[in-house]
Amino acid sequence: MTQITIKQVENAFVPAREISDPEKFSGRETYVKDAYLALIADGSNIAIVGNRGIGKSSLARQIINISQGDNRLLDKLGIYSDEKLDYLSIYYACGNSITNTQELLERLLTTRECFLEWIYEIPTATKELDKLNGNLNIGIASVGGDVSSERTTTSTIQKHSIETIFHNVISDLLKAKVAKNGVLIVIDEFDQIKDISGFASFLKSLATNTPGLKFCIVGVAQDIQNLMKEHESSDRLFAGSVINLPVMGKTELRQIIITGENSINNLITFSESAKDKIIDLSQGHPYIVHLIGKQAFRTAYFDGKYEELDENYVENILKAIAEKEADPVLEGRYKKAVASSQAREIVLKALANYNGTDNEIFTTEVYKKAIEKDVDNPSQYVGHLVTNDYGSEVIKVRDKYYRFKDSLFQTYVKARPSIY
Repeated sequence: MTQITIKQVENAFVPAREISDPEKFSGRETYVKDAYLALIADGSNIAIVGNRGIGKSSLARQIINISQGDNRLLDKLGIYSDEKLDYLSIYYACGNSITNTQELLERLLTTRECFLEWIYEIPTATKELDKLNGNLNIGIASVGGDVSSERTTTSTIQKHSIETIFHNVISDLLKAKVAKNGVLIVIDEFDQIKDISGFASFLKSLATNTPGLKFCIVGVAQDIQNLMKEHESSDRLFAGSVINLPVMGKTELRQIIITGENSINNLITFSESAKDKIIDLSQGHPYIVHLIGKQAFRTAYFDGKYEELDENYVENILKAIAEKEADPVLEGRYKKAVASSQAREIVLKALANYNGTDNEIFTTEVYKKAIEKDVDNPSQYVGHLVTNDYGSEVIKVRDKYYRFKDSLFQTYVKARPSIY
């Protein structure tokens, strides 16, 4: 029998990070094509919006690949291209440490993985960055030298100063023709920035004055206006190139599982019914497929179970995921919402299992389900779930209608075995 390594097993499914390898990327043909066309269209910026856990960051990584001349995904999906692109492409994930867009610009300029080392190849750009030295201790050394620290506080940098310096640095990079097609900046987790006031207007100014620059903005939002919070400017900036990423289709989700199986030479596989179960549990979220797949393969490998895994095996894996807190964030949110109440857990699951249009939940039907399970006054528990004390996981839309603020959490609630 062909041997497989623990490294192969651990990387067959990757819930902890985005998919960078085009060979492991599944589906999304329409959206990959839209992104590629935006890359080759003059003046286009890209925005990727949608719920958590549906593959926005993975698509952004593929956009980086394509922008750097890697056409493997285009070829794999049968998307026609007649050239290999050549962008200076930068990827930056904001996280919750960025409080405003001035800090974002500063990080882009002074982080080694972004523009820092490129800037020191170009004397005029170096002079621009040196203007920050009075306010920034970024520990800059010459190219090839050591950099002991890359940034400290910038509270004294005025907004107009950092924006002007950023504009000038980008202009110098474009004039130096460091890449044939220009500069692409991918900003992931943009929704995590607390204050984005004025950023759309700044991007509009950059688009006018530095036409070789493109942005790809990625974030959790229902639409681009919700993400950018400046309707008129954002409409113009991203016209025709907004990718509102929906949940994945069943065929695409199945391909994720098959790709995972193939990566370990099919020595561990899922039965067709087990695949169907995983797909149903995921509710279109590839993250859930990767989470279940990783735990299943890992457990099977250490148990020496080199065979087809069935539905019962998947059920046991779901219990293990909860018990081991394989996703501590989702599990922590679940336990906070439920707290010590069986009745609240019943109501939470009834809400998660309601199939309404536009993700809206009609509580009259939910209350019936809860009452059938001996929950008295279920409306009080819905009231709890709206409050911060229980995580504010549910939002009131209008009278008698609610929705989950996060569809990935809703999916986790549906899939997770009950505590009580």
